[in-house]
Amino acid sequence: MWPYMVKDDYLSSDKFNSLLDEVKDIKIKDGEVYRKFFSYDPTPEIGELIHKFTKKRSEGPYQKLIHFAITPANFSHAEHDEASFKIMSSIVYLAPEKNLGTTLVDYRKTPTEKVTLEWKPNRMMTFCGETDVTWHYYESTDVRYTYNYFLVDGDKIQNEEYKKYCID
Repeated sequence: MWPYMVKDDYLSSDKFNSLLDEVKDIKIKDGEVYRKFFSYDPTPEIGELIHKFTKKRSEGPYQKLIHFAITPANFSHAEHDEASFKIMSSIVYLAPEKNLGTTLVDYRKTPTEKVTLEWKPNRMMTFCGETDVTWHYYESTDVRYTYNYFLVDGDKIQNEEYKKYCID
């Protein structure tokens, strides 16, 4: 399997509860994914994880794209490789208590290798994008609340909405 990290109880309980309090009352429209972007970095310790990876799409400098993602119940995000502008992807599962996690797929193996990272509040999964390597997908049984922290190459972002939320 390609390199990734999983850490349980990653954020301090104060930081985790603060993020959970901020996101838990946000309501979404049926069937829509909602993102609430940050204009500051409440968790700089996540950005430091980039140094744990030897293979990266670029060596920086990096910008940050940080947001809550709220995904509807019974949702399935199609299998995809990470966008080329994402250098490091970190997701912290926030709520609910039970849901479905993320499945990582490695097509370089024969047979194809799959690893499912189970859902657990305050579990963080992190990986660095590599060309044609970091295939993954996720599903939900209930509304899914995550804290998404991406180190990005801002020059490669084509989505104008995302560009305006990049922070240094």
